[in-house]
Amino acid sequence: MNTVMFQLMALVLSFIGTALIYLTRKHQRVLRQPLPTPAALMGWSLLLAALLSWLQLLTTTAAIFTWLFTAISLCACIPFITLISKKERSS
Repeated sequence: MNTVMFQLMALVLSFIGTALIYLTRKHQRVLRQPLPTPAALMGWSLLLAALLSWLQLLTTTAAIFTWLFTAISLCACIPFITLISKKERSS
C-alpha cells in the first residue's frame, strides 16, 4: 500500500509540475495567456519532489530513468489537450 501511494504521488507531482511548466510558455494554447514565471519555478520544484518520491521507491538509476521517462512523456502528451478541448467545442 505504501509503495502504491508513493507511485501515485510521484505521477501526480510529475503531471502537475510538467503542466505548470508547459502553461508558462508563450506557445501553449490551453489558456488565453501564459501563467507568470513563478508558476514555472513551482513546476520545477514539483518535478524535483517527484524525483525524490521515485528515489524512495527505486534504485537511483531506475528512479532517474523513470522520472525522466514520465516527464518527457508528459511533455509530449500535454500539448494534445488542446485537440481534445477544440473537439468538445465544435460538437
